[in-house]
Order: sequence, then C-alpha cells, then structure tokens
Amino acid sequence: MKTMRLPAALAAAALVLSACGGPVQRPEIDLEGVSLGSVGLSGGTLVANVRVRNPNRFTLRANDLRYQLYLRKADAQPGDCAWTRFADGVYPDTLTVGAGQTRTFPIPVSFSFGQLAGASRQLIGYGRVDYRAEGTVDVRTPIGTREVPFHKVGTFMMGSNAGR
Repeated sequence: MKTMRLPAALAAAALVLSACGGPVQRPEIDLEGVSLGSVGLSGGTLVANVRVRNPNRFTLRANDLRYQLYLRKADAQPGDCAWTRFADGVYPDTLTVGAGQTRTFPIPVSFSFGQLAGASRQLIGYGRVDYRAEGTVDVRTPIGTREVPFHKVGTFMMGSNAGR
C-alpha cells in the first residue's frame, strides 16, 4: 500500500504545478540605482530602487529583503580590499509583483554622517562615489519560499537624484 501512495503524491504535485503554468521560474532582482532621499542633522536616507521582474504566471510575494551597501575606498588600488561596509539592514514590508510584471520598489537606507567619513572625500573632490549593493529576498511561490540573491555595482553622483 505504501508504494502506491508515493506515485499518487508525485502525480498530485505534478498536477498542481501544471495548473500554475509549469515550473516556478526564478524572479530577476536588480538594483536600478541609489539616490539621496533626505538629509538631517546627524545623517540621512538613501533610496535604493530595487527592480523585480516576475516571469511566472502567478503573483509573487516577497518578504525580508536583506541588504548590504558598500562604498569604494578612495585610495583603493586594484587587488586591494576596495570596499567598506556603509549600511546593512532588512526591509520587512511585503513586495508584490503580478504575473509577468516588473515593478520597482524604493527601499529606504538610513545612514549617519560618521558612516560617510570615508566617502566624503570622493563626494567633495569628485562629486561621485562608487557603491556595491547585494543581498537576498525571500520570495513566496505556490510550492514554497525561495531565497533569491541580487547584486549591483554603480556610481552615486552628487547633485543628482539618481545613481547609475
């Protein structure tokens, strides 16, 4: 009797997956850029614009976007450890992307001016600083939760509302 249950369970799982339009495809997560959100007396907020493309035939919901933001050291030489950690955190709000859609979510990243010490020379001297952002997000699908990574390297331009 037990040998009959496993094939039946596999057939049921295949039927559920086929009803969802086939296998679950990994969503594409990318950082479009970083811009300055606001500045206060002790620090400010950067806005990381995270783009999520859902190639599936069902709506995706994602929670717990975990991120790390690094800034390039001004005096880094090729081969050196060129990056210093600037900020990290978790964005707990639910991100929802419809079937076959792409959406961009503005994720606030708080910082203090003390964290900017290494990048301030570059901002003042050159009006720009290179950044690297990476992290993961938990994406819920009809067959469970998957951790999806993202990574982006770009340049923040002073006096601009958008990074590249």
